[in-house]
Amino acid sequence: MLKIGIECHNLEGERFGVGQTLIQLLESLAKNSARFDLMTPEVEPQEAKNKFRFVLYFKKEIPKDAVLNNKIFEKKILRAPLLPPSFNIFYHILIPIAYFRDGLDGFFLPSYMIPAFFVGKSIVVLTNDVYYESHYGNLPFKYKIAYRIFSWLAAKRANKVLTISEFSQKELAKLYKIPADKISVITWGLNEKMRQLAKTAENIQKIKEIKQRIGIENKYILSVGQAFPRRKIKESMLAFEKIANRFPDFQYLVACIDKYNPPILNKLTDKINKGLGRQAIIRTDYLPQDEVLYLFNNAELLLYISSHEAMGLPPMEALKCGLVPLVNDNNLTHEMLGDNAFFVKDIDDPNSIAKEMENALTNAPRREKIIKEGQIAMQKFSWQEHGKKLLELFKETFK
Repeated sequence: MLKIGIECHNLEGERFGVGQTLIQLLESLAKNSARFDLMTPEVEPQEAKNKFRFVLYFKKEIPKDAVLNNKIFEKKILRAPLLPPSFNIFYHILIPIAYFRDGLDGFFLPSYMIPAFFVGKSIVVLTNDVYYESHYGNLPFKYKIAYRIFSWLAAKRANKVLTISEFSQKELAKLYKIPADKISVITWGLNEKMRQLAKTAENIQKIKEIKQRIGIENKYILSVGQAFPRRKIKESMLAFEKIANRFPDFQYLVACIDKYNPPILNKLTDKINKGLGRQAIIRTDYLPQDEVLYLFNNAELLLYISSHEAMGLPPMEALKCGLVPLVNDNNLTHEMLGDNAFFVKDIDDPNSIAKEMENALTNAPRREKIIKEGQIAMQKFSWQEHGKKLLELFKETFK
């Protein structure tokens, strides 16, 4: 039996990239639980060789997700006596202690870093976009320094680096100067809940209620996720401003947490709306995943124009919902999406974005082809397959 720790603090509170993908990975492991149940006293040693046990470590609280109650998971909150909850204490001190105290065979670390004092066996998830964000992005200084140091340590110290695209593997090998064969590529799956909904009265009413609450009056395009500068939300807003008068029944929903330093999106929204004389752009920071599902099923276009990503889930999930994406024209987007998107060549130029945005909204034959072929292409991205391949990597690395 292999006893593997998984660092899970990103499941606490609102979930973004790491938290959203981690919970789906755990669901995949749970679905396969019949193949690797918890070891029981009746299990002979020979039968236990291919079995797994996972210990999930939390910082403050254990979330209520039903999947966490599966018997293959043991859950623990790590706290230092007499001290308030602290990420640095949890991650850099308590996680290394837990490795030895709990007799683990290895640790899976999904947060792009390795703890400062960790000396055991580990697999660390690492992506090229984290490197660029920590070196060239607008993160607060303390976060940039932390990612620079502990991502670099992860690349050097981890037994295996796990990444999610061939593009990211090549970038990581170059950026961190590590052998490519140290980096395993296992693409993430796509959220099974993200799908094309039937046009039932219930679904139509739900979409109507969400739109009314947000302030969407008719047709709309949208962006979702965290608005790091590399994702060109500012340029996309300026591009929409250029075509808004030709599309007077359209609005642009920017459902993104403002990661510019200092924040700029609310002021830019007010300026553009004032100049256009209408609520052409709608701003909100966060949308629950179930609302994103309904909005994807009703939108006309998703904008996800990023200079650096490791995989880029929103455009892929958009295709599953029958929504056309507009993305950067680079090697990664073609690896993940094929030709199933509209592509922008100069992502720093609002005029270039505006031109392709207009094409994406008016080119009906191309839109129809993207929706039809894109939904088929996205079927290959499965969390079930990710989980199976990850288990093989666990056995190979931690045996």
